[in-house]
Amino acid sequence: MKIKMLSKQVMVVAGILLAASSASANEGSLAEEIWSENFCEQAVSLAKQHGEAPEALNLVSCRLLNYYQPSYWQCVIAAMKSNSSMKLDTARQKCLAEY
Repeated sequence: MKIKMLSKQVMVVAGILLAASSASANEGSLAEEIWSENFCEQAVSLAKQHGEAPEALNLVSCRLLNYYQPSYWQCVIAAMKSNSSMKLDTARQKCLAEY
């Protein structure tokens, strides 16, 4: 009887831990998407500062591109900062080739 009760308690605890782990992973994923979107917006802003045509930048949707890792967008920003004449699309292609 005690073994059955202990077994049920173990299962409940395991379920709670699994749910907590899943929630934590979802929060981490959401946080990464938010960071990615933020860095994308920074890259677009930098491209605007460098005089890139608004028509080209209007095609970039940071909400749709938030699946890229934040480090990808950091690479894009760094590439554009190191070469102020580099266009956003060129920087993105460069960084995609490196990943």
